[in-house]
Amino acid sequence: MAYAPMPPYGGGGVTALRAGLERLRKAALLYLVSALLVGVGLSTLLIGGALFRGPGALAGAVGTIAAALIGAILGLAALFALLIPAFSSLKEYDRSRFGTPSTLLKVGYGGGFALIFLAMLLLIAGISAKSAGAVLGGLVLFGIGAILMFIGMIGIIIGMFRLKDVTGEGLFTAAGVLFIIAIFVSILALVAWILVYVAAGKALSRVSVGAPTAPPAQPAPPGVPPPPA
Repeated sequence: MAYAPMPPYGGGGVTALRAGLERLRKAALLYLVSALLVGVGLSTLLIGGALFRGPGALAGAVGTIAAALIGAILGLAALFALLIPAFSSLKEYDRSRFGTPSTLLKVGYGGGFALIFLAMLLLIAGISAKSAGAVLGGLVLFGIGAILMFIGMIGIIIGMFRLKDVTGEGLFTAAGVLFIIAIFVSILALVAWILVYVAAGKALSRVSVGAPTAPPAQPAPPGVPPPPA
């Protein structure tokens, strides 16, 4: 049965909503694959270190680095190629509901990753040159970047609750709650992304391309002449 989404206020058509949900679903899947690769890498390191010595431990370390690197690349791709564009599409659908989450994601994650990358370069340069000032500057940039990343997470949380309002899919609310708890228990973010993947798929199956995107016109009260053609 098709689900008529809550009408946007000054927003775009349902096509933009569908595009946002499709990108969000792909982003959730890519995040899950990314987390799996990182987990496999860590398991490789632990097993290699516990069962082997010398070459075995080295192989475990190399496997961890490779898996973590691939996982990090996939995570960045999920963020910049899918998640941020997903909320840009949702903002196009309804600016009043998704404008704030979209902005928080772009500023928080975009700025946060940029500052953390610069902080890492500055820290490496400072340690190599034995410069206390450069190391301190790197730590300050890293702290600011971490704050921006937290702002990006707030954007995701708000976006989940707004998606529930628009699509009527309760799993988005559950995902939003888990993202809040994941600030303190990070493993729950993985469960949250699973819920996002399922919720986006269910919402896509219920949203009809032909569903109305604006409130229907109200009939004129009795005795009031119709507006001129």
